[in-house]
Amino acid sequence: MRMREWFRRGGRRRVIAVGLPVVIVAAAATTAVVLTGEGDEKPCWKVPAATAALAADPAAATKTLDPTDDLSRYEVMSELLSEEHLHACDGQGAILGKVVLNGATGGAGKPHTLAQARVAYAAASALSEDSEPLPAGMSPYVARLLADYIIDVQRTWYGIPDKRKFSRPAGTFEESREWAGEFPDPRDATAAFSVEDDVHDTDVTFERVLGRITADPEAFAVLYDAYRAYFAYYLERLDRDGSVPSLRDENYSTGKLGAEHDLGMAARNIGSLVQRRADAAQGGTIRDAAAFNRAVYENSRGTFPAASGPVTSTPPMGDITRRAAKGKAEQEAQLDGRHQLYAVLEQWGKDRKVSAGRIADLRVEIDESYLNGMLEAL
Repeated sequence: MRMREWFRRGGRRRVIAVGLPVVIVAAAATTAVVLTGEGDEKPCWKVPAATAALAADPAAATKTLDPTDDLSRYEVMSELLSEEHLHACDGQGAILGKVVLNGATGGAGKPHTLAQARVAYAAASALSEDSEPLPAGMSPYVARLLADYIIDVQRTWYGIPDKRKFSRPAGTFEESREWAGEFPDPRDATAAFSVEDDVHDTDVTFERVLGRITADPEAFAVLYDAYRAYFAYYLERLDRDGSVPSLRDENYSTGKLGAEHDLGMAARNIGSLVQRRADAAQGGTIRDAAAFNRAVYENSRGTFPAASGPVTSTPPMGDITRRAAKGKAEQEAQLDGRHQLYAVLEQWGKDRKVSAGRIADLRVEIDESYLNGMLEAL
């Protein structure tokens, strides 16, 4: 077993640096534990009042959890989301999730600050340290955090910053424009989820994070909606050639290739998500697949068609997945990820008068990527 993997599975020695915020030091040093039953060997953890207060104070949550540019305070997040603390008492998982979400996001209409993006990176890295399911009530908040950084999450698959040029957990639009994805709000700070730091032992493994949350139907629905909303958002900003306008060249090949890559990533993520549901049902993590699907359907906001005309606006990243949904399809069609993508693509092509050949090319890319996502999740 590699040394890094040993650390991730519980061998890491935790050290809390002098001068960290009192609220987190108190949470770590005076951990509130509650015995969950007679003879229970492992007590559950109750979030201390000072830490729980951050759930109602987003500014304080960001300040407290910010790992800083050099990640010198990463241990604050790592300790907060340690294995011991994630064995939370009933009802405490939701509080913990809201604290982390508040620290990383600013709400509708608000672009991410650098501090918030650093918190998002730290949370994703800390949650990559283990593979156990999260406490009840926490997973939907983690899913919302990922949804709020949808462009950064999508681009991580192949938008890796050059470590010689960029090695921090977050960057501005100007710093990250070469790898941050298409159609961003230039005011939005970017979470550099691909950055690894060997000194502080940080890296983000989304496969592990997703594995910890997708057996929760509400979290699954949040991510399923987010990926489909991004797909529609991206499509409606392409030109009639199915090309990224800013990447036009003489033959439109660069802009077309960029669109194929990004739409493929969206399809890949949905395929992976759908396969995770199947694996969890087969493995027994999801005990009643039919009940799980009904819960996902009930928590999903609906379908996300692309606008019928060209769109040039670039709202804050979190607003991409807050876009209004249309009515729901029948449950089977609503939860068929590939069907959802094809329906949106075909209607967009019809509305924008995109050539049948181009729609066919995009459909092939989407289909292959969707299947690849399923295979990667096996």
